[in-house]
Amino acid sequence: MKTDAATETSLASRWGAWAARRHWWVLGVWAVLLVGSSVVYPYLESQLVAPDYSVSGSDSDRVNELIQDNFTAAGSEQDVIVFSSDSLVVTDPAYRKVLDEVLADVRDEPGVASVLGPDDPGAEGQISADGHASLAAVGLSGDDSQRGGHAADIQDTIDAAVGDGPVEAYLAGISPSSNDVTKVETADVERAESFGLPVAFLVLLFALAALVAAFIPLALALSGVTVTFGVLTALTGVMDFDAFLLSIITMIGVGIGIDYSLFIISRFREELVRREDAPDAVPAAVGAAMTTSGRTVAFSGAIVAISLFSLFAVNSPLFHEMAIGAVLVVVCTLAAAWSLLPALLGALGHRINRGALPQRFQPAEDRPGSVDPARPEGTGFWARWAHTVLDHPWLAIPAAAVLIVLTLPVFGLKLGIDLGLAALADEPSGKAEIILADSFSEGAMSPVQVLVSNPDGGPLTTNDLEAVDRLTTEASRDPRVADAFAVTTMLRQAGLPLTAEGLATLEQSKDPAAATQLAQTVNLEDGADRTIVTLVPSVAIDSTKAGDLVNELRDETIPPLTGADGPEMLVGGASAQFVDLSDETLGKLWVVIGLVLTLSFLYLMVVFRSLLIPLKAVVMNLMATGAAFGLTAWVFEEGHLEGFFDFTSVGFVQVYLPIMTFALLFGLSMDYEVFLIRRMQEEWVASGDNERAVATGLAHTARPIAAAAAIMAAVFGCFLVADVLELKEFGLALAAAVVLDATLVRLLMVPAIMKIAGTANWWLPRWLQKILPDLRLD
Repeated sequence: MKTDAATETSLASRWGAWAARRHWWVLGVWAVLLVGSSVVYPYLESQLVAPDYSVSGSDSDRVNELIQDNFTAAGSEQDVIVFSSDSLVVTDPAYRKVLDEVLADVRDEPGVASVLGPDDPGAEGQISADGHASLAAVGLSGDDSQRGGHAADIQDTIDAAVGDGPVEAYLAGISPSSNDVTKVETADVERAESFGLPVAFLVLLFALAALVAAFIPLALALSGVTVTFGVLTALTGVMDFDAFLLSIITMIGVGIGIDYSLFIISRFREELVRREDAPDAVPAAVGAAMTTSGRTVAFSGAIVAISLFSLFAVNSPLFHEMAIGAVLVVVCTLAAAWSLLPALLGALGHRINRGALPQRFQPAEDRPGSVDPARPEGTGFWARWAHTVLDHPWLAIPAAAVLIVLTLPVFGLKLGIDLGLAALADEPSGKAEIILADSFSEGAMSPVQVLVSNPDGGPLTTNDLEAVDRLTTEASRDPRVADAFAVTTMLRQAGLPLTAEGLATLEQSKDPAAATQLAQTVNLEDGADRTIVTLVPSVAIDSTKAGDLVNELRDETIPPLTGADGPEMLVGGASAQFVDLSDETLGKLWVVIGLVLTLSFLYLMVVFRSLLIPLKAVVMNLMATGAAFGLTAWVFEEGHLEGFFDFTSVGFVQVYLPIMTFALLFGLSMDYEVFLIRRMQEEWVASGDNERAVATGLAHTARPIAAAAAIMAAVFGCFLVADVLELKEFGLALAAAVVLDATLVRLLMVPAIMKIAGTANWWLPRWLQKILPDLRLD
């Protein structure tokens, strides 16, 4: 081939040959990295925090910041301790003893800003109607990471105080729930890996037809993921990470790690056959594999990174964290593919074929004497398939129709936040949530907070207090509100007028309990110009009804109360955060899509020196990702196949699923596009025959593409056995995308369209050729 000379002298070839010859040095460096990353992994797990659903600059974000700054006595997070007993009621001495001991111990815990027991002044509705359950409100101080640690310590303290007696007690709230979700998601990932990795190995065994060869992609994938965790550990000093990110990193890292190594190994074995009698055949074959498939992998990884960097357009730490983690695992996997893999191939050499399957299972191009320069596409099954598609390009029409039909559910898309509480039935916070739902209110675990401020900066006026009272009264009438509490509630209880003078009298109260509660409601130490109105939803805080409540407060209830001379009112709390994140996500969805499509088009145009190929790639990838997400919405939003996948639909899909999966799927599906077209381009440069280039490229890449897709589908699909709903959603979306992309798109629609387009595939205006950079690794 005409490309052989360049292949032998390129920078990628020289690097690959160097790593193959000095494999022990490279393997030694990787051994140190892997041991170090494994040693620090437990520390990374200990530093995981609750997902940060905030949107920078949003109303809920401002409320959170102002409460942290102005209401230190209340704490930055409101949780509840739930007490329950089947045999005792609150008035029983044994029940009372446990309750008092727990509250006394919790008050002494670091990070506890406030505790309001069921008997404390101002406590209302904290004992159930039957007397068997009771609540204590707990305010936690600190940032996300600190609150997670405080919540874990408090639950341990509660467990120690309760013991094995007749009264049970659990902490419920955002941080304790996140702690338990972290535990469940970690178990989900381990269970998914226990299913997915053996299946992946079996597919690799049949794809590479050799036992030793089949182990390498798994080793490389796990190495890339492990080192990524090591890098994340180093970043914990400046950033926060949650358990879901580790799940995403595992999914992506294992998938692309197997993909990249499979492509390079396939090419290495093919090149080894070409050079079977040549001296220094192994380093030369490694070099050739790196300058062809290795460069392809580098191009593909760059597109994945470009797609993921678009997530920074969303003004939320959640998306920034996901972007950083996902890009890191791509970079670490590429580093493994470009250093660890050539070293392993150099160390193994011809031994990579040990444990070979019978001859009939061997890839045709890996068999000695199989290379025929006159028929570069070969004569095997995939060569016959290539000619079938080229002879019948109309087959692309029904394939396109299938993708369009699968995309239709996207147009009725509903978004929301599911905290994963349904998966916590056996965890402390999950048990607390069950008691809350049965005896109190589902929303008690994290109330809606309306921050009322005097816009002039002075103390709260009579006009401000009257607005607070009207808000509390109107909210109390809403069936979605179980309870409403404000400073005006305290004024009424004390028999004082709802005026500035009444508030001043209440501030001078000699009752220490009342003073404590007032300090949690009004920022007395910072000018008394702000107060918190607490609304306890009667519905789950992550439900659509809770979101509707927040929207109606903002759009209908509050505006008439603020007016020209009224106070400023901002709605915050967890439910408000979810609404703000949904709005931000939907608002930036098309920005992210536009960025990904534009940057991917420009990048592919530079790489392949063509206009039609990048345009086709963008359209095909858009169709595949749209179909995958449409299928995901059909299942999880509309509730189809609930029994089969063992879940209960919440009526929406996770708010960050559209943008996150689009960026991921678009990037991952480019793997196959770049790998396929790069091989076609090699033959086009060598022969100038478009049909021969398409047939050769498809015949030589179809087997590894099909195998890689089957492996990725197995790895991603195994997350459908997870208990946490968001992992199921991501698993199905990613698995469906790679299957649709590898089958209908890469192995059918792409070659059919390229046959129809003919030499126009490789056309680029001369003026554009002159100004485009020559993006090569040689």
